[in-house]
Amino acid sequence: MKFLSLAIKDLKELVRDRKGLFFILVFPIFFMLVFGFAFGGMGQSNTPYKLAIVNHDSSVNIPMTGESVNFGKNLTQILEEAQYENSDVHLFNVTKVSESQAEELLKTRNIDVALIIPDNFSESVLALINHTILSATNPLVASGSTTPEITSTLIIRGDTGFMNFGVSQGILVGILAKYQDEIVTQTQNEVRATPGAQPTEFLKSKVEPIEGTQNFTSFDFIAPGMIVFAIIFLATTVAANFTREVESGTLTRLKLTRMKGFDILFGGLIPWSLVVVFQVIILLAVAIAIGFHWQGGVNSILLAILVGVIGGIASIALGMIISAFVQNVGQAGNLGTLITVPASFLVGAFFPLPDVEIFGVPFNAFLPWTHTLDALRALLTYGGGWNEIAYSVGVSVFLTVILFAIGVILFTKNRLKAES
Repeated sequence: MKFLSLAIKDLKELVRDRKGLFFILVFPIFFMLVFGFAFGGMGQSNTPYKLAIVNHDSSVNIPMTGESVNFGKNLTQILEEAQYENSDVHLFNVTKVSESQAEELLKTRNIDVALIIPDNFSESVLALINHTILSATNPLVASGSTTPEITSTLIIRGDTGFMNFGVSQGILVGILAKYQDEIVTQTQNEVRATPGAQPTEFLKSKVEPIEGTQNFTSFDFIAPGMIVFAIIFLATTVAANFTREVESGTLTRLKLTRMKGFDILFGGLIPWSLVVVFQVIILLAVAIAIGFHWQGGVNSILLAILVGVIGGIASIALGMIISAFVQNVGQAGNLGTLITVPASFLVGAFFPLPDVEIFGVPFNAFLPWTHTLDALRALLTYGGGWNEIAYSVGVSVFLTVILFAIGVILFTKNRLKAES
């Protein structure tokens, strides 16, 4: 139980280190406040928006030709080929997915918007064509027709707090309106009627936010990222602390007491894990106070603490790796900052990154904090439970174990044995 006495010693030293506490507790709060009061969304002109299409549509037979047509696929092709005016850049990067997949992609902001095409879409388009033909060839009959209208509602779903959704759904609504007008115009031209008549509205679009996100802002997406940023930045303080232990000769004295490397390294897990607990609680409280729409109950906080501690252990491991290669506290701080700040951007703490893959896997999927962030957003932003985060937690634990093993090996080799 020697590591417990070492943990108590480290905890007392940590409490007395006001500068260290500032950087691991107060500094992240400052960032949280800055991002909280700034409002969000980032976008670029002439950049394709990420669109997921869920096509439930069934094909219909055109009476005049007997041809089987799926207008849902036709609309999908049009959206795939749509380009910015006077540009060869496409409006959308289209992904065809199931409805459940679209929901997950929206929650992680891997897409900007989802379009759900209903199962009666082709029937509705065919009804529009028949109505247009009848109106063009025999207006009097059309005006008195009792043929039932088949109205199809396309769902445009997304996170209303995400600026990219606001822009992309506006583009979609415009394209859908033009799509209906084009059908009418082409049909009228086919029967050589006078174009320009106003059609009955057979096709409608409905903007539908993700459940529970109606009042969301970009801060609701960024706040969990701020927590992860604080957890990652902890590695800098850990590295400085371990390096200070070496410089002051504390490690040498501990080795003389025949304390094993296991006790020295694992004894540090307890105080730093407690720091992560306080980070999660304090930063979440600050976020809620300045407008974060926290979803879920007490269970979500407890799970968030568990997820945060896993990410914190990964940061401790990173701190050990950094301290294994530096000569003094100053170098530890500089190298730690040089690594942790870019790492925060790489995991998507502040905004989603472009898709860059290694062997078909997103490159940031190899970082444990990416999955920590996914789990925190699922819990705190979208009100998910254990089922929603189990995969992310599992991958995070796996990657953390690997990173911690590397940290123990390098620190033992470069520091503990060197101090013997």
